[in-house]
Amino acid sequence: MFYPKCIYENLPYAYFLVCGYLIAFYDTWPVFASVGLFYLAGCATLVTRSGYRRLDRYKANEKQPNNKNTLPEWLYEYLPYTYFAFATVMLLNTSLPSLQFLAFFLMMLALRNLLFRVNNRRKAKSLF
Repeated sequence: MFYPKCIYENLPYAYFLVCGYLIAFYDTWPVFASVGLFYLAGCATLVTRSGYRRLDRYKANEKQPNNKNTLPEWLYEYLPYTYFAFATVMLLNTSLPSLQFLAFFLMMLALRNLLFRVNNRRKAKSLF
């Protein structure tokens, strides 16, 4: 089944909007489970699209990194979304200023990682 481009491109963000709506207005465990599923669906959709649209694909011999301190690719891809999810849970469940600051820091770190990722995955401008 094919969707129009305006629906297809915005579908993960619609998942995130549904998550926000459910968290804001409902407070039961089945709702929290559905929020988690919607959030995972949105994250998986964005990560999968990013992988298919990458212009800076790895070379065949660079798939196995020599450095043992690097993260696995699946963990690297989902880390900013995990930061944002933890920050949201902390903001909703705490009133301590230190934890709220930590949540704000995690949100900024997630945003920074995603913006750097978008910027680094674009094709560099050429002179010709």
